[in-house]
This record gives sequence, structure tokens and C-alpha cells, in this order.
Amino acid sequence: MRSQTKIGLFLAVAAISCATSFAARAEGEKVGDTQMCIESNRIKNTQVLDNKTVLISMDTARDNFKRIDLARTCGLTGGRTFSYSTSLPKLCKQDVLTVIETGEACVIDQIVTIDSAEAKSLQAAKKR
Repeated sequence: MRSQTKIGLFLAVAAISCATSFAARAEGEKVGDTQMCIESNRIKNTQVLDNKTVLISMDTARDNFKRIDLARTCGLTGGRTFSYSTSLPKLCKQDVLTVIETGEACVIDQIVTIDSAEAKSLQAAKKR
């Protein structure tokens, strides 16, 4: 009987672990959600919108956009580009984007999931 109890307990713990893992994956995928990191290998395109905002288009089956808000204004205007380097295949809150032309460091404050309508609105505002 004890063997069955141990197996039952193991299965219950495994089920809770799987549910928690699934919830963690789903976190940050709803519009307005913030997340700690995004998978850098899933980034399809980046667009600098202004001195404090970067739009990320993710490589997924549906429209999936992230808005990166920087902790402070940064030298990312006038067509300047950035690079980043991480030890994991993720781009995370508190990681640093480096302006290639100036070497200025820009810290990521938050990563927010946005919808295609907000992405288009941000792009239109940039063109003005």
C-alpha cells in the first residue's frame, strides 16, 4: 500500500510541476503583460522607435509584438543601431543594449506584449 501512496504522491507532484511550467510559458503572452525575458532566437525584427522604445516582432505563427522600454533616454535616434550580448539565448529585463555608433549603454526597463494595432500605432507615430 505504501508503494501505491508514493506513486500517487509522485504523480500529483509531477502534475503540479507540469501545470506550473505551462503557466510560466504562458506568462507574458497576453497583451499588456510584462515578462522578464524573451527568447532571442525568436526575434524576427527590431525597430528603434525613439530614444527610449524598441519594437520587437517575434517569429511566431501569429502576430506577436513586444515593446522594449528602456530605463532612460538613450542615443538611439537618427537611424542608429544597437547590439546586445547575453550568456543565455534570451534578452531580459536589465540586459544592456549598446548603441553601435556611440557605445552608449541602454538598460532594458521592461518588456511588454503588445498587439498589432499598438505596433502599427507606434510605427505611425515614429514616421511623424
